[in-house]
Amino acid sequence: MTACFTMIILAVFLSFFLTGHLTRSLKRLQARLKDLGSGNLDSFLDSNPRDELWDLEQGYNEMVQQICELLEKNRLEQEKKRELELTALQAQINPHFLYNTLDAIGWIAVMKGQNEIEQMVMELSRFFRLSLHKGDKKITIEDEVGIAISYVTIEQLRNPGKFDIKYEIEPEITGLLVPKIILQPIVENAIKHGVSQVRRHGMITVRGYRKGDDVYLEVSDNGCGFRQKSSHIHGSGYGLRNVNERIQLEYGSEYGISVQSIEGEGTTVQIHISFEQS
Repeated sequence: MTACFTMIILAVFLSFFLTGHLTRSLKRLQARLKDLGSGNLDSFLDSNPRDELWDLEQGYNEMVQQICELLEKNRLEQEKKRELELTALQAQINPHFLYNTLDAIGWIAVMKGQNEIEQMVMELSRFFRLSLHKGDKKITIEDEVGIAISYVTIEQLRNPGKFDIKYEIEPEITGLLVPKIILQPIVENAIKHGVSQVRRHGMITVRGYRKGDDVYLEVSDNGCGFRQKSSHIHGSGYGLRNVNERIQLEYGSEYGISVQSIEGEGTTVQIHISFEQS
């Protein structure tokens, strides 16, 4: 009887001890969770492998570590995004006085009967107006194509008869929003590194179409092409890399630019972005 009573006393004591130990561990975890909710990301737990809640505490520490890593990754991406946007804006060089002056030069050319000068100046003025676009980060596909058209018109005036270009843009996508100045660098690349490098008459085709929730803009040329190792653009020029990085920062790594080229025949550059209504 005494032994039975002693066992009961020990069992009760052990029960209180384990319950108290478990309660203290839970309270410690609760306090850390409260700290985390207040924004304290240094709130790690000193886990004891002998602790009954060791697995839970380890999971908590891993969660805090992942949150810290995600926040740091997001900070770096936002910083890179700001740098790319600043670089793109600096490259445009489009203050108001510039295109206002260009308009004035265009009207002087009209009065003097200098039609080619008038056209070139007016297209350059239009290029700057569209690219400035009130400082907006995104513009419609219609305006984005308009920037490319102005650039191409100037290039055709500078190099008459060298190449032709056609635009095949589905009407239903013209009002969709895209990051500013993503098409013109691709068209510029097709002219400078494609059709201008061959003796035959150059032909550039700009296509735009929608597939499901995605939108594609393609620029194809019958220029010199190149021997291709990969469809990725890591080794391509700065303009294409800048466009690709801006697209991926905006929509994610599954979007961006891909390149298909055959040496001696031509190149197609595809821009892949997400559907976004204006």
